[in-house]
Amino acid sequence: MKRREFINRVGIGATASMVPPTLLSFTPSLFSENRTKPLKIGIVSDVHKDLMPDADKRLEIFINKAIGEKVDFIIQMGDFCFAETKNKGFINIWEQFKGPKYHVLGNHDMDKNSKEEMLDFFGMPKTYYSYDFGGYHFIVLDANFIYQDGKFIDYENSNFYIHDSARTFIDNEQIEWFKADLEATKLPTMVFSHQSLWHYQWGVKNRLTLQKIMEANKEKVICCLNGHNHLDYHHHQNGIDYIEINSMSYQWLSEKFKSTKRFPKEFYDQYGNLPQIGAYKEPLYALATLNPKGTMEIEGVKSTWMSPSPYEMGMEKGIDGMEYSAEISDYKIKFKKR
Repeated sequence: MKRREFINRVGIGATASMVPPTLLSFTPSLFSENRTKPLKIGIVSDVHKDLMPDADKRLEIFINKAIGEKVDFIIQMGDFCFAETKNKGFINIWEQFKGPKYHVLGNHDMDKNSKEEMLDFFGMPKTYYSYDFGGYHFIVLDANFIYQDGKFIDYENSNFYIHDSARTFIDNEQIEWFKADLEATKLPTMVFSHQSLWHYQWGVKNRLTLQKIMEANKEKVICCLNGHNHLDYHHHQNGIDYIEINSMSYQWLSEKFKSTKRFPKEFYDQYGNLPQIGAYKEPLYALATLNPKGTMEIEGVKSTWMSPSPYEMGMEKGIDGMEYSAEISDYKIKFKKR
């Protein structure tokens, strides 16, 4: 089904009662109740094509790795690129992987565009959806909503640059769909979101509602993965594992740690925000393997900072969960087989 036909039939904000959960998949589902072989996933987040001069090269390294490792599918977890003609070449690099490819909308994807424009550019039928693959269930959420005067408002053309208390929400219709979708599946489930479903400062504002839904179904939930914060971190809470996937590219630095020495001089003329980009030398990404015995193993890339690093410039290390690093850690998580 083409995306426009899908939208016309069910609407962008359709609830679970209006459409069966399986219709929210936009690639052919691969069903397998018998998980007899590992499922391998390539994961990348926060590439930020429009801020990074070498974003194309970084993405190409990830795609070549995904192809070489013969992963089953790849997913990017938001803040990928703007929906502009100049970024078609960047999308073409992504398309070099011929297997299934999935997108999560990040807040900065709507800096210059509407969600509708991003859906068209990425080829997504919906901003949130689920799919079954290889005997597992995957849920993608959209936390890019403002909440004002009792109404949920889609992020669009930078309208979310307002007081933090009014942004980063998941709308009620989506929460109802999420609950129904998670309760309906019998498969071990991974939940993807751009913004964190646990983080106490930068997470989804109404995250407690989603946490309660997951905790009531925790025997199904393998873990939650998010980007957005450009952090490498694992948090376990009430039976649910939450893993922060670091940015492929950089950490945003305060004025105190600005530098024009990390990239060639000509790039600073083209990219106005580049002095505040604390870039990683090598691109970061992760390969996650779901094993039939009930374990998920994440293999992360370890890099170093482009010099001068923020720590070379005197930045103090943050408190637990806020420490910037140029790496993605390795993890091994056990989950119940069903």
